[in-house]
Amino acid sequence: LELRLHPLLIKAMHRLGFNEPTPIQKACIPAGAHQGKDVIGAAETGSGKTLAFGLPILQRLLEEREKTTRLHVEDEKAAEGSSTGGPLRALILTPTRELAKQVCDHLKEAAKFLGIHVVPIVGGLSMEKQERLLKKKPEIVVGTPGRLWELMSSGNQHLVELHSLSFFVLDEADRMIERGHFKEVQSIIEMLPLSNSSDEQTVKATSSCETVANLQIKKRQTFVFSATLALSANFRKKLKRGLSTSKTATADDLSSIEALSKQAGMKPNAEIVDLTNASILPEKLEESFIECSDDDKDANLYYILSVHGQGRTIVFCTSISALRHISSLLRTLGINVLTNHAQMQQRARMKAVDRFREGENSVLVATDGFARGMDFDNVRTVIHYQLPHSSDVYIHRSGRTARKSLTGCSIALISPADKAKFYSLCKSFSKENVQQFPVDQAYMPAIMNRLSLARQIDKISSKNSKENANKSWLQRNAESMGLILEASDSEEERVRGHKQRKATSAQLQKLQQDLNELLQHPLQPKTFSRRYLAGAGISPLLQKQLEELSKRHVNSNSSNDNNKGSRFVMIGQDRVEPLKALQDSGQEICVNMDKQREKRRLAENWRRKKHEEKKSTREQKRKDRRSAKERD
Repeated sequence: LELRLHPLLIKAMHRLGFNEPTPIQKACIPAGAHQGKDVIGAAETGSGKTLAFGLPILQRLLEEREKTTRLHVEDEKAAEGSSTGGPLRALILTPTRELAKQVCDHLKEAAKFLGIHVVPIVGGLSMEKQERLLKKKPEIVVGTPGRLWELMSSGNQHLVELHSLSFFVLDEADRMIERGHFKEVQSIIEMLPLSNSSDEQTVKATSSCETVANLQIKKRQTFVFSATLALSANFRKKLKRGLSTSKTATADDLSSIEALSKQAGMKPNAEIVDLTNASILPEKLEESFIECSDDDKDANLYYILSVHGQGRTIVFCTSISALRHISSLLRTLGINVLTNHAQMQQRARMKAVDRFREGENSVLVATDGFARGMDFDNVRTVIHYQLPHSSDVYIHRSGRTARKSLTGCSIALISPADKAKFYSLCKSFSKENVQQFPVDQAYMPAIMNRLSLARQIDKISSKNSKENANKSWLQRNAESMGLILEASDSEEERVRGHKQRKATSAQLQKLQQDLNELLQHPLQPKTFSRRYLAGAGISPLLQKQLEELSKRHVNSNSSNDNNKGSRFVMIGQDRVEPLKALQDSGQEICVNMDKQREKRRLAENWRRKKHEEKKSTREQKRKDRRSAKERD
């Protein structure tokens, strides 16, 4: 009611389960949908920015359609045009392919029964298929700059005829302006009609194009959204001064959100909505860390995923090599992980995202490109296997959890080399204390046994894969050149090689058997006895689990659950999600280096004082004994 949205949009929001607008939506929708203003919006990740610009677009398109229908009530063609697409009305740019697909999916759901068509245009997929989608003349296009510019520069009719473009959106604009990225944004903005051109000029520009109803010839609205925002005090004056010359900017000018907004033709009366707080991190996020060596990061990661592996988890790495290492190791250990990184084909990346959404306890290992803008329901844990290079990336990584006012947990694995960087990161968020994630060391012997076998298996498998890949490469190149490869090895070398491969295969099979035998049993702490359940005493956990087992036995005829893992109790193992473990047993540690130095100085002074007191006491005792002897 307060947003005065179209009844069809209100119905769509209720169908999607959105009963109350978020703060960013409350602030942006009235300005964009009813006042026709340009909008610059910033809010923490997971705050609903997509619908903050999506609903104003859909609202205005619905209103225009109704006015057109009233004016052409007897015109059947106009009625048909409303359901079969038309000129491009909204162009939305996102920095990543995954984000483009996500924004497109959200808008499709909102516009499901409105007859408004939305398509994604991203790299990594067939251009021919995307051109066929554009031939259907969708009103809204969501895409990445690279593929959009590729189609625009090739003269795609739907993308170059922008006379009816009413909305231009830059989502995650702070990522758009990163140096060396998205130079195509400059070229795309230069293709846009000047937003302050007169109706007469616009009609003239459309003389060789498809005729458009006068209702659709309107000044363009620009939306710029970001997770962070820093604007100068005279930003509006800059917009006013640069409005007529915004198209003459160079690529080097795209160095800030201000410059990007100015070049995109944003008007001086734009609505500026900044809902970011000092930390920008989600309000209900619980941050924590585990201090360990680089070699022990794998063990701690496996500990979290096996002992506390409840709910969706994302593991972030800074390098693809680290991602491949841990994903291969975890798969060997029986944890079915999904991966997402820039060197994967786009179809594989999208499939991984879909599968991650489908599973309640899915594990995804990803690089930092995946950290921005992606919205998943109820991601419970984010693990920083490697620390990010900047606080901005840390914000976006951690923002994958604790979204939409839900709770969540982030865990950073900190090696001695990472300590200074981690403390600096905490200082940038004005944090003096961070919780240390509780690790039960009784599990570590069993974990290290499994990990040792998995590393050996992974090393042998990786070596075999590389040798096979090299042979295949040599064979393929020889065939392409019409050459026949002759065996250069002697008979003796071939026999030796065969024996070596046979021995390696036997070793690999033996290691796999040993590991499988360990994996057949749940991970248990060292003190646990499989023969005698109460061998180490009845702990509160064991008591609770035995009670749960007895209850399940009574209710054994209940209906089956799709999530089979939740129907098992691992005796002696507290398989609670990381957030619960952190809340129950986490310990706050000071991460303020100045305070730590002060504490060390005070402790050193105290030890020195105690040492001097003991020394003076000993001296006094010696003097007393000497005096006693002299008296005797």
